[in-house]
Amino acid sequence: MVKVLFAGEPNGRFEALFKRVAAVNASNGPFDLLLCCGAFFAGSGPDEGDYAGELLPYITGEKKAPIPTYFIGGWGGGSKQALEALAASDSNIKYLGRSGVAAVGGLSIAFLDGTYNAAAFREGGGRGTGCRYFGDLDVDKLKLALAKAEGDIDVLLTNEWPQGLCDGLADAARPQDVKLDGSALCAEVAMACRPRYHIAAGKRVFYARPPYINADLGVGSHVTRFIGLAQVGNNNKQKWLHALGLTPASQMTPEQLTAVPDGSSPCPYEIASKKRNAEEAAREDEHLGQQDWRWQQRGKRQKGERPPIAAPSYGRKDIVKDKRKTAFVRNVPFRATEDDTAQPIVDTVSKLYRCCFPCCTAAIVSRDVCCRATEDDIVEFFSQCGQVVDVVRRNNAEGKLNSFCHVQFDSVEAMERACQLNGTQLLGRSLYIDVANSGASAAAKAVKPVEGCWFCLSNPNADVELVASVGEECYIALDKGAITEQHVLVLPVEHYASSLAAPASTTEEMQRYLSALRSCFAAGGKELVGFERYMALRKSGGNHCHFNAIAVPAAAAAKAREAFEAGAHRHGFTFTHLPKVAGDTAAKEQLRNAVGDGEYFVALLPDGSRLVHPIAYGERFPLNFGREVFAELAGVPERADWKACAASKAEEEARTERFKKGFAPYDIMQ
Repeated sequence: MVKVLFAGEPNGRFEALFKRVAAVNASNGPFDLLLCCGAFFAGSGPDEGDYAGELLPYITGEKKAPIPTYFIGGWGGGSKQALEALAASDSNIKYLGRSGVAAVGGLSIAFLDGTYNAAAFREGGGRGTGCRYFGDLDVDKLKLALAKAEGDIDVLLTNEWPQGLCDGLADAARPQDVKLDGSALCAEVAMACRPRYHIAAGKRVFYARPPYINADLGVGSHVTRFIGLAQVGNNNKQKWLHALGLTPASQMTPEQLTAVPDGSSPCPYEIASKKRNAEEAAREDEHLGQQDWRWQQRGKRQKGERPPIAAPSYGRKDIVKDKRKTAFVRNVPFRATEDDTAQPIVDTVSKLYRCCFPCCTAAIVSRDVCCRATEDDIVEFFSQCGQVVDVVRRNNAEGKLNSFCHVQFDSVEAMERACQLNGTQLLGRSLYIDVANSGASAAAKAVKPVEGCWFCLSNPNADVELVASVGEECYIALDKGAITEQHVLVLPVEHYASSLAAPASTTEEMQRYLSALRSCFAAGGKELVGFERYMALRKSGGNHCHFNAIAVPAAAAAKAREAFEAGAHRHGFTFTHLPKVAGDTAAKEQLRNAVGDGEYFVALLPDGSRLVHPIAYGERFPLNFGREVFAELAGVPERADWKACAASKAEEEARTERFKKGFAPYDIMQ
């Protein structure tokens, strides 16, 4: 258990804060850490000024916080200087950052610094140390971190209450004399995080909301408890310090994690979110007609009409990113507005790639420009090559528009025609155009073993006792948390992120192994059902391609497609059905056309067809989804959670030997 103290906004009153923390730690501790939200520094004075506040002796080392302290709210008089000094010091007071997910004291902490300001949000919120106002990129960064995080979030820290927090509650359960406006973006973040605890400042009162139930993403629903904290040392005697003893979610049993207390309410943000989505969809249908995109409906500006101001383009969520249909463009001219005569900004190659997001791989890129070109300018020029389906151009680290962009076409031929425009001029500047990414560097990295990867056989911690057969480029191993005795993995020996990233010789051998497994299972009156889930996980060396395969009774196998589609419906996503094709090359091309370069989940059905779902940027796909369907088809739904399938090393070795004996007549290496 981790004992944590939470504090509302200190507003520069650090002596009062640490005096109270020391007293509570002495009487009820020891506590492991202190987490602060809300304005950390005193509000008066510019952020860029000199710092001379009460935190100074804690920065210089003259004093030390009673317990390790982590905070957001990195703004206020002299905050920039204080944050830079803190980062360079040995102080036990740490700034968490602008946004993200961090492991602190064994807990998974998500955080969003700053508060919402419409103008600042549109401009990206600014860059650098500290965050008075968050921007769209801060929210994107947090969502991306959540998408890559494994397991549940223990605590979410924000400086504002979420909009709609008390929707659905009786008057008696609402805070009294408090304006319940809140931040819509904080509500959006809370929905994405699904934290066990949401701690927030902003209203300067203490309020503990009854728990609300989050949506079930595949392993059961769990609740979130919201706690709002008052300002440190406030005169209204509102509670500003709160203590909790937390068992990390990673150490909890499914029963503990999914327990729903009496008095819990539905998630207050879901109804509002669904309503907003429906309204937005209706507006899009009204303006876009039959899915025509806005730049296909462009009209000429009327005389005297101001030119549009350039803004970041984040790409369409409904477009599968595909570098084969993409080009890389530099030196695109950016038109200045009447109010902005910015000079050209020259980006270095290193900055070019540092500013590029994972979702920007399918595009044309522009550089060395006055960053004021509109999306329409870019689309209009490249439409001569074919249909432009997506443009991505983001802000750089300084909050200014990148001097490059990514443009994706609807076909490889259109991209190739765009590359033929290399050297032509747009608004007086010569364009430099090439294919966005050949993928050669990625392929070179793929063949190297990755330290910490569970599936790289060179890893000394790999479970080699589970290996049942080793081919020239692939191997079969029993699943660590096997649902049944015939639940296995088919993997490449080398570290490839997905089957689409692996060379043909590797995937062909994987298909030979899958065919051998089908024959083995058929001998026992069963059929093979499988899946591959590709997500670019950062832990344990990143994703190592592997197919899950399991033998299920013929009657259950006949319902495999229905089971996958019903499960997807429960989790709020859909599948596309891919009919069976002949040959590994055709199968890979079919899959690539469906998912492009992005993440995906693909189910292998007994008839040789497949179900595929491209995992969109920022989508939080249920990690346990495949196991859930497997366990249902195998008739043991209670074994969907791999922790329920844990076995001793001796049991694993015995299970592997039994499988090897039964598989031997079908093993491609025998």
